[in-house]
Amino acid sequence: MLNTPVRLLVLCAGFVMWTTPSAASTRVGIYAVIDEVTFEPSDLEPDRIVISGTFIVPAPISSGDHGRASRGLLYFSLNPDSPGPTRTDWRALHKAAGTGDVVGFGQYWMPCARTAHLPAPREGWPSNANCSLEVTIGSDRSKAIAEPYPAPSEEGVVTAFDHDDDICPRFGRPSVRIVADLLAAHSPGNARSEPPVCKESIGFLASSALERTFPTQTRDVEWAEFAEALILRRLTEAQGLALSELGVECRDTICHIRLAYPTAEYQEATGNRLTADALSDLTGFARGAQLISSDTDPTTEYYIQRTKMPATETVQSSSR
Repeated sequence: MLNTPVRLLVLCAGFVMWTTPSAASTRVGIYAVIDEVTFEPSDLEPDRIVISGTFIVPAPISSGDHGRASRGLLYFSLNPDSPGPTRTDWRALHKAAGTGDVVGFGQYWMPCARTAHLPAPREGWPSNANCSLEVTIGSDRSKAIAEPYPAPSEEGVVTAFDHDDDICPRFGRPSVRIVADLLAAHSPGNARSEPPVCKESIGFLASSALERTFPTQTRDVEWAEFAEALILRRLTEAQGLALSELGVECRDTICHIRLAYPTAEYQEATGNRLTADALSDLTGFARGAQLISSDTDPTTEYYIQRTKMPATETVQSSSR
């Protein structure tokens, strides 16, 4: 191990500012190839919908992650807060049925108070803490219980996944990869081209290689000190982010960030998301990161790599 300095900031776990959660880091919650849609009790003004097909839905209590493709059905009741937009979504989903195309719908985030994993915010949590959307993919309509339809996305039902973040997200699986995985699971025998590659990642280390490469690097002192101060400022100024410990060390091209959260529940419900938001557009760093979460304590480690010397953000000396 090189004898290099680590910028370590110890924070009071009891001090935290709560604000309205930031916008979702993913465009939609549910990706689907829809085979059939049935309205209940009638097509005219339905109160419930049965959607059969193949789905990829959010991983429980995550920070932008989605699970594996699964075939089955979703059974939803009308969202009481958005009945009009809900029925608009339902008409679009009915139109997509049988086309073999991938659609995306519903917001990724939902209030933690409504989740099965966290039935109510813990003491000291804000009532507006958000967790990843929870939906049940069933296999037997006769045993399914209707769940409220997720809050409709501002984009409605998404049919094209060609935004920059669909191809080059800062964290998580690209939407184009989710779409490819979903199509392969729905129709495994069909030959398809590979999804577009993030051109910004060409010439850089694969995210999965950052942790093992970091210890082998020497330290570019000038860049490392600048980058450490920049990262510290971003995280310490992130509204609503509560940390008990924050350590940042940068070397030649890679920075290692270690964060400890007050509790595992806070980390899963809020901390991971706010951290990802704070680091999502960090100047001078490539898209993509390697994330490592502990199974025994509420900590997360990030490894990110530089593109060029940050030039558009300034760092006050007090942030170092």
